[in-house]
Amino acid sequence: MTTPAVTTILTEIGLRLANITTANGYHNTVKAVSRGRLKPFKGYDLPAINYWSTGFQNERTVYDDDNRSLSVFVEIHSLTRDDDFLDVVNELASDVVTAIVRKDSAPKVSDTPDYELTDTVSDIALRSVSYEIGEGQAPWCGALIEFEIRYRCQPFAMDTYGA
Repeated sequence: MTTPAVTTILTEIGLRLANITTANGYHNTVKAVSRGRLKPFKGYDLPAINYWSTGFQNERTVYDDDNRSLSVFVEIHSLTRDDDFLDVVNELASDVVTAIVRKDSAPKVSDTPDYELTDTVSDIALRSVSYEIGEGQAPWCGALIEFEIRYRCQPFAMDTYGA
């Protein structure tokens, strides 16, 4: 049996997010990327990314294709003391949005965008960016970014179900 489509998509997203480094032209170098992490990151892990999917929707076409739309959330956090929180959050969000549409083989900010995850999906759409700010001894900030990933599969094919 082949890998479920959702697993393939999430794996590709993780590879792309791991390429966020200043050497590739991004504002930050991400130290950790996790999928579906339940425990918070520690300060020495930051900036760090956690990403997950909340499920997918299906729409059947007259041509017997199943058009699916997968909701993916990417949460990125960093510590900050001296810089404006919103400026840091906007840089973090910009890094994520840019990395999602860069191939793992061509991850630089200056590389050509790839909105099809190397022919895996039909489109990647940014839905929203929400700011997160924490206080205390080690103030942190972050962004929660929602993407809609659209893809097609054969109807009722078990290997593309995604469960």
